[in-house]
Amino acid sequence: MRKAYRSSLLLLITILLTLVGCGLPPMQLVVIISPTPDPNTIVITLTPTPSAENAVETPQPVVSTPTPVQSLVEAPLPSLTPTLSAFPTETRAQLFIAHQDFQNGYMFWISTRKVIWVLIATPGNPNTGEWRIYPDTYTEGEPEFDPNLIPPSENLFQPRRGFGKLWRTTPDLREALGWATTPEFALTTSYVYQPGGFLDAEGKWVPGPGKHFITTLGRQTFALIESAEGYGRWERIG
Repeated sequence: MRKAYRSSLLLLITILLTLVGCGLPPMQLVVIISPTPDPNTIVITLTPTPSAENAVETPQPVVSTPTPVQSLVEAPLPSLTPTLSAFPTETRAQLFIAHQDFQNGYMFWISTRKVIWVLIATPGNPNTGEWRIYPDTYTEGEPEFDPNLIPPSENLFQPRRGFGKLWRTTPDLREALGWATTPEFALTTSYVYQPGGFLDAEGKWVPGPGKHFITTLGRQTFALIESAEGYGRWERIG
């Protein structure tokens, strides 16, 4: 055992001299000699300890001083330009109506408003004219027509119910429209309303007269243009 121990020390001294001879930087060594089950074998552990000169400093985290946040100064807004988004949205719906053609125009009963739209054609131009609006005053139980009024032709008809009451009792309306040329039809049809108005000098929307579009059973489309006086004009566009 002593012989093995001396041999190990000689080996250790040889290793140390070799390290110094290789020009390695000086260092402190911690030598640990550990016995093993084999009496002829020992374990030698060398643990270098860095000197103060050669110690490597552990890098420290860099702490930067935050830059003061400057107050934001809002730039003045550019002058606003009105766009189409300023205009109100048009209305589209399926509308239940009644419709009847006349010699010189048309009648429409609008279910959602309980009114009758009367379209009187311009003499010599059946595609445009005057648009009038009347309340529907007919109630169930009233006479539907006047049996004393006989159409002058088999192809002409006396309007009935609400159309008939308005046609018979409104001064000059019978003469303006003439007799009906079709029976009265009820249908559900496409309806469009386009709001009218304009943008003032400040870019604000000012409401004004709008425009209605309605389609008949015969697929004719009418544009009804409102006016500030409550009466408007109409034109057939399709």
